[in-house]
Amino acid sequence: MGGATTHVMPRRVTVLGAGLSGRAAARLALRLGAERVTLTDLKADSEGVEGAHNVFGRHEDADLTDVDLVVVSPGVPAAAPPVRRALAAGVEVLGELGFAWRHLPRLPTAAITGTNGKSTVTHFTGQLLRGVGRRPFVGGNLGTPLCEAVGGDFDSLVVEVSSYQLELAGDFAPDAGVILNLTPDHLARHGTMEGYAAAKAKLFDHMTPSGSGLCPQWRHSPEGRL
Repeated sequence: MGGATTHVMPRRVTVLGAGLSGRAAARLALRLGAERVTLTDLKADSEGVEGAHNVFGRHEDADLTDVDLVVVSPGVPAAAPPVRRALAAGVEVLGELGFAWRHLPRLPTAAITGTNGKSTVTHFTGQLLRGVGRRPFVGGNLGTPLCEAVGGDFDSLVVEVSSYQLELAGDFAPDAGVILNLTPDHLARHGTMEGYAAAKAKLFDHMTPSGSGLCPQWRHSPEGRL
């Protein structure tokens, strides 16, 4: 089932990356009562969030080390220097997916990933659920960040997840997880196909014994597929 809602929002939160997911995470932290929320991005022309301390064009060391939680946007690699700096300082680090999950109620959750087709399957799954009278949140990597599901009137979650999101997904534990396929992609970030496959496989890390997982048979091929 979905994540628990017993977590207390930390007082000081920094969000790394001011893209769509990062801004959603900053808004959620503010909405849930964080005393100070810093949204930081190396792009000087990034879009800010009202109520947050917007720091663009640089990262301040104190925003990485003198805080209670750092939330990492999908576009920021887990091995990026600011992430390593926060971890070295003993600060908790979560991706936007894991941050949202921490504050969601317990709802039936399906998560879909893969190199190709995940947006289509996510959308189609949501349509099927609506067709039988359910009220699913449909989003994640597809359009609407999972942070925006918190507090919404949903009875289920259908979440598209990318390999980037799964790097720091915390205890994200869908009831059903699907890896549709794997072909060479994002190797500049993951290094090798094995690294890419390992990131995708994190989808199943916290799935309970009652959960259902589906993935392709992985093998090397001349085309580089697994």
